[in-house]
Amino acid sequence: MSTTLVMVVDDEPGTLKVTELSLVNAGYAVLTFDNPREALGELNEGLRPDVIVSDISMPGMDGFEFYQQARTVQELRAVPFLFLTALEDRGSMRKGMALGADDYLTKPFDKAELLEAVEVRLKRIAELRRPLEGVVTAKGFGHPVINRDQERLDWDSLKALELLFYLLEHRSGVTTFEVAEALWPGKSESKASSSFHTTLYRLRKVMGGELVESANRRYYLHNKFNIEYDVDLYRKASQQARESGSLRDYEAAMQLYSGHFLIGFDSAWIESIRLNLQAEHLTLLQAAAEHAEEQEDLKQATLLYQRMTEHEPFSEVAWEGLASVWEARGERGKASDARERFERLMTEG
Repeated sequence: MSTTLVMVVDDEPGTLKVTELSLVNAGYAVLTFDNPREALGELNEGLRPDVIVSDISMPGMDGFEFYQQARTVQELRAVPFLFLTALEDRGSMRKGMALGADDYLTKPFDKAELLEAVEVRLKRIAELRRPLEGVVTAKGFGHPVINRDQERLDWDSLKALELLFYLLEHRSGVTTFEVAEALWPGKSESKASSSFHTTLYRLRKVMGGELVESANRRYYLHNKFNIEYDVDLYRKASQQARESGSLRDYEAAMQLYSGHFLIGFDSAWIESIRLNLQAEHLTLLQAAAEHAEEQEDLKQATLLYQRMTEHEPFSEVAWEGLASVWEARGERGKASDARERFERLMTEG
């Protein structure tokens, strides 16, 4: 007997028995209920089936209400749910799928249809529950790249990739509404929610289903998984450099900044972080250059001010710092050239 448990709920004894026998003969463990309230009571008491098959038209509590009540149990939100409905009841089919049911079968159905529907949903869940394995690195500077064991992962959904970085930037957790506002601004609440759950599925499919957990209506990257995130490493290295004042530490931090944040993505939340990181890096370069000047390492100071002008061409501090260092090195022509280049940039800009 399989350890895979299927719950079947139907008030029609004949359908209930046929469904049970079909599943048992295929090797599944099966629990049947002719009353959805009794089934719901068992679920609330801790019963955790792997699949739920439920009729729609039942007295007292129909299949839709049963579905909605079952989904309030945290551990049952991802359990595949299949509706049974009469062939002519197209409205029920549409409503069931709109609610979020995984599939529906029209009565009368044959054994092959039932088993295929159950097997397909179980395979999908198995995919999502595949654990995250290997050493995972996330590169947010420049064009985004996710590697597992030094092998680049492919993404069929750029929104799924963006969602991963959004979660990396919000480790304290986010609500569905917060994600929708960031990734799909302007969409209606229902469409944004649908987009979120579809995108979350795609993210879990690539990275492993256990990567994202939910609690108290917030979604988190599970803390048992370690993802080496270059932006976090940069922030820590930048802080360490400021505290130590060591040129070696400054250089270690600066090497981590390998391009602006998530090049190729234009969401407002990305642009905000991109601008903050650009400003932070400009400040870091300036602090390093000034420290080099204090150490009378004018060659290093020159290189650092030059990097400032490349990072932010419209920074007056960068160009004036570069000109001042050239003067200190006795290169008045180069100092004058630096000031003239800045003036031209401002005039042309």
